[in-house]
Amino acid sequence: MSSNLSSEYSENTCVVCFKDVTIYSIGDCDHPVCYDCSTRMRVLCRQNECPICRQDLPKVIFTKEVRPFRDLNNYTYLMDKKFKICFESAAIQTAYNKLLEHICLLCSSRPAFRTFQNLKDHMKKEHELQYCNLCVDNLKIFTGERRCYTRAQLALHKRKGDPEDRSHRGHPLCEFCDERYMDTDELYRHLRRDHLFCHFCDADGFHRYYRSLLKQFPASARIPTL
Repeated sequence: MSSNLSSEYSENTCVVCFKDVTIYSIGDCDHPVCYDCSTRMRVLCRQNECPICRQDLPKVIFTKEVRPFRDLNNYTYLMDKKFKICFESAAIQTAYNKLLEHICLLCSSRPAFRTFQNLKDHMKKEHELQYCNLCVDNLKIFTGERRCYTRAQLALHKRKGDPEDRSHRGHPLCEFCDERYMDTDELYRHLRRDHLFCHFCDADGFHRYYRSLLKQFPASARIPTL
């Protein structure tokens, strides 16, 4: 693969996210992906596998040019030691750091905060805006990709989703706990784990859940102990 590496990926399109690539990430498997996808996997998701072949990559190199890893690995680089990411230049390291910044996009000075919690506090105090905690906890995206809401917008987002994003239909509610979950799969796991259901109805395809069997059925209808 190494002899045809540059020509095979000459279209400058990431095969994972299909965005134009300005900085490549290359590991031992020689599959180049964009540094956004690589950073998302290694830093946000804490997964070191190649997103194409799933080979474990102990180290990746961020570079402007697609070259075989064995050639790139012959040099000394700037490095993020925690996530084992090498940078071909200081400019590439700066671009990587900007991906992970917690910046307020509403302030003209664009202040950067040390932690995401600091940014959350700033947005609430200075702009009266909030992030959705369910989305924050479950979506592995960069801070700059997260959306803030007014109180009314956040309530609508939780109930029905965002008007311009038809893929998100809100966060479903557990009527017993009065608590919302990220999606229907998470709600289903919660119901199976923390609430009661009739195995006979469940086997017939009727997915009904109950807070308590004692509240659902009268005492005379309890199943007798054999």
